[in-house]
Amino acid sequence: MSESAIADFVTSFIPNTATHVEPVRGRVVMSKRRIVLATDDAKTTIPLGGVFDVQHDTAPGDLAEFFDDTVTVAYERDGEKRVAVIEGAGSTVDKFVTLVFKGLLNGTTVYAKDPARRGGRVTDQSFESGSLFLVPGAVELRGDVGGRIDLSTVTHFERVERDVNGSTRPLLSVRHMGDAGAVTTELVLDSGRKMNLLGRYIRLKYTHLKQNLKDVDLTEEEIEALVAIYSSGPNASLAAVLGVDASRVTMFLNDLIDKDLVKDEDGLHLTSMGRAAVSEHIEDVNV
Repeated sequence: MSESAIADFVTSFIPNTATHVEPVRGRVVMSKRRIVLATDDAKTTIPLGGVFDVQHDTAPGDLAEFFDDTVTVAYERDGEKRVAVIEGAGSTVDKFVTLVFKGLLNGTTVYAKDPARRGGRVTDQSFESGSLFLVPGAVELRGDVGGRIDLSTVTHFERVERDVNGSTRPLLSVRHMGDAGAVTTELVLDSGRKMNLLGRYIRLKYTHLKQNLKDVDLTEEEIEALVAIYSSGPNASLAAVLGVDASRVTMFLNDLIDKDLVKDEDGLHLTSMGRAAVSEHIEDVNV
């Protein structure tokens, strides 16, 4: 590739499910414009502009004998729809998947109503234009519509239709936690393909956090501590909130840090897992 590579690693893949039954070993090289799957004998080029779906999941039944996890890239080239499958295990592949979504979505024109709802109340906010960017742990809106969706606090999202500037348009409705409680942000992208990809990205991050959270057991006191840190920030007085002495608070915090829910860096802060736990708790209370 003549352009600079932003990802380059060796793994197993099926370059085209229509022509290959078993995986081959080779290099995956990605630039800002394309993904190349290269072996000693051949290479397959996937133009990012043709990608319409990306999935990172447990290998389906027919591929389970070859892979534990897979990244499936569906794309169109020369008028044909094709599918490539890449081995999906390991942190390198996790970073690759994020780079793929960034390459597909960063800078996309977006019309957003932020917020469309505060709690259950519809706001009078209008749709404003801007640009969408994927940043660590969040979807960021820049331009006239400044906003941020912390993906660890997403509790629900769906594709719906709304009136946008006089015409009915499909959009993504995302419920998440804002600075002052639950809010809903509505997003319209400039193509159905990119709407699908953004929905896929949010679902991927949402599912990953929820799966990790299922493995964490929390007591009521630990949940109260997390909510206090979320509400009051780094200077939260947990002893006062929980009604316990300092030694008991230290024990709580050590447990929460061990569970990767809290980090103690210039004060107490929730990790993405901690924010997800708080969002889940608040959502349960509001149901």
